[in-house]
Amino acid sequence: MQTADVELLTKEITELKEMLNEKSNEIEKLEHSNSFLQSLFDEIHEEIMVIGPDFVVHDVNKFFLDHYGLKKEDVLGKKCYEITSRPDGPCPLEKARKTGQRVEVTHYHEAEDGDFKEILRIIYPLAVRGKGPEYFVEISRDVTEQRNLIRKVKASEKKFRTILDTATDAILSIDEKHRIVLFNNAAQRIFGYSRSEVLGKDLNILIPPKYGDHYRFVKRFLETRKPKVMGDVLSLTALRKGGEEFAIELSLSYFEIHGKVTLTAIIRDVSDQKQLEKKLLRSERLAAVGKAVAHVAHEIKNPLMIIGGFSDQVRRNVTDESAMQKLDMILDEVNRLENLIENLGDFTKQYKLIKRRADVNSVIMDVLRIMRAIYSSEKYNFKADLNPDLQEINCDPDKLKQVYMNIIANSIEAMEDGGTIRISTDKRPHGVEIRISDEGSGISEEDLLHIFEPFYTTRAKGSGLGLSISYKIIEVHNGDIWAFSMPDKGTTFVIRLPDV
Repeated sequence: MQTADVELLTKEITELKEMLNEKSNEIEKLEHSNSFLQSLFDEIHEEIMVIGPDFVVHDVNKFFLDHYGLKKEDVLGKKCYEITSRPDGPCPLEKARKTGQRVEVTHYHEAEDGDFKEILRIIYPLAVRGKGPEYFVEISRDVTEQRNLIRKVKASEKKFRTILDTATDAILSIDEKHRIVLFNNAAQRIFGYSRSEVLGKDLNILIPPKYGDHYRFVKRFLETRKPKVMGDVLSLTALRKGGEEFAIELSLSYFEIHGKVTLTAIIRDVSDQKQLEKKLLRSERLAAVGKAVAHVAHEIKNPLMIIGGFSDQVRRNVTDESAMQKLDMILDEVNRLENLIENLGDFTKQYKLIKRRADVNSVIMDVLRIMRAIYSSEKYNFKADLNPDLQEINCDPDKLKQVYMNIIANSIEAMEDGGTIRISTDKRPHGVEIRISDEGSGISEEDLLHIFEPFYTTRAKGSGLGLSISYKIIEVHNGDIWAFSMPDKGTTFVIRLPDV
């Protein structure tokens, strides 16, 4: 053999050896990768089967074999339904073959201990050569414990929600950013907002900072984790959806999860209770004032008659012009005092009601017709929002007309530049509620405490008896009357009348 041929042959042998070494390395890598994948396959703690479209088992993992107490040779090549007992129900492989998509099915069966098991079977189609599915991987998972836990959580949540929504007090929670995250049914009723209107909103919508500085409290608590007022009952003022202020009692608690703090408040609407307390104090004060006024009116009446009578006699016999003018002034003042005493009689007398079944809406419409005729329509506007489903109540409609006219007249005097007076009616348990609102300058908190007292008035003219008389008329109806006001935003009078 020539030298050139030997060299060529040697070169080819060398290249062949290199090629064989490369293939050997590739085979070694594939074996390592296959060993890794097989180990991973066998270490998964869920039953895994690789099935062909003809239901023949091509592979299973170790967890599957251990669960059924089988060896791999007992499984490979057999139909999947020959190995595992399949409960009645849809076969996920059938659907996966048709759709080529992932399919999930839950099967229920009774275990040996008599308990029912929930088995989740998931089929994944595998396309090996980029065509249609050639194999299907079935993963079976016992989800009994997980599903039972979910059911318990849902039952607990339902129980918690039922307790929340049947509570008579408002329950709401806020997060660290003062956003409302919980708002129960009682909170919706008390504040007038639906749940969707407040969730995620700042607490300011219900309790503005001027009524209770919750920003400062939350900041201090987050810094110190020392809940100074937890467990205490706080007296605050809150705001309803319509802008009405009302008194509340509030108690706080908190819980912390993963470093996030949620504050929960139980809020009780004590406005009716506070109103009753004010009504009691007002009634006691008015009773004392009434006795004093009745005594003073009685003592003044007779001397006043004498002064008026003698002044009139002297007036007839006087010829001096200056003296006549002075006597006329005396008679005018006597007449004014007599009118005042007559009004005092309206305040001090015991009202006897002439009750009958009457429609409150009709009474209000009669009053509005009168007021529209008296006051300019260019300056004053009257709007009525009357509930058409209001039932008739047992009342004295003529006396109620006097009440409505007194309040509307006061409202008009509070709106020197004109404005709108709104009257609304609504149902109440065993009665009705009437609201009369104006757009005047409002009444201060201090004046609100005295507006129903006789002679108390913030106006330049007037005796201050109109609201006192109105109060007595509502009182003898066994009803209630009060007012709330915001400076420069007007005043609203609320009247509640029972059907008795």
